[in-house]
Amino acid sequence: MKLTAQEFGRMVDGACITATMSFSSQVDLAEAAKKYEFKQVYGFASYYDYLLKELKGTKTGVGGGVGSSLGAGTERTEVKVFEAQTYMNMGMDEIDMWMNIAALKNSEFDYVLKDIQAVRNVVPKGHNLKVIIEPCTLTPEQIETAVKLVVEGGADFVKAGTGFLGACTLEHARLMLRAADGNVKVKCSGGIRELAVVKEMYDMGVARFGMGVKSAENIIRLLKEEE
Repeated sequence: MKLTAQEFGRMVDGACITATMSFSSQVDLAEAAKKYEFKQVYGFASYYDYLLKELKGTKTGVGGGVGSSLGAGTERTEVKVFEAQTYMNMGMDEIDMWMNIAALKNSEFDYVLKDIQAVRNVVPKGHNLKVIIEPCTLTPEQIETAVKLVVEGGADFVKAGTGFLGACTLEHARLMLRAADGNVKVKCSGGIRELAVVKEMYDMGVARFGMGVKSAENIIRLLKEEE
């Protein structure tokens, strides 16, 4: 099935979370989300209220990021739970949480599992919980284990990463999809800027794409040129 610009727009989680960005980036994010009907947006936590207000009544939800810790996900579980509960109370639509990468690499799989389950307990079914595994920092075997823990933890998506630690590649997508085996959806994010890569990931079965506003707008423009 051919990917259209409109369909792609509805598969995008737009993100503006780079440290060098200012409030104006959140305005641009909201405007792009309205124009292209992004599925979700992720901005700075201090501006979540603004995004919720701006996107109320649109097709775009506002998601909350939980436990970033510079991409390592090493915040204590109770801190992640507090963040997730706070965002649910605010009216957020979805939660993207970071897996505790250090614990995963140290084979503390029970800790990782309970960390995910604790957040799942405060994110009701009907609100997607995505778990970020930063595959660029993992071996293929660790990626497989991470995805299986995401499945066991009851999450809805396994997500690649922010792009700050490295780009999500086609091989990462293949590994995540194979390990997921249809039990969770896959979101590819971080450094995805080429239309050919988006198309191949789409054909492989990737369900969601996370990217910045400019990258998303460029992909949409290229898809429209093909229509």
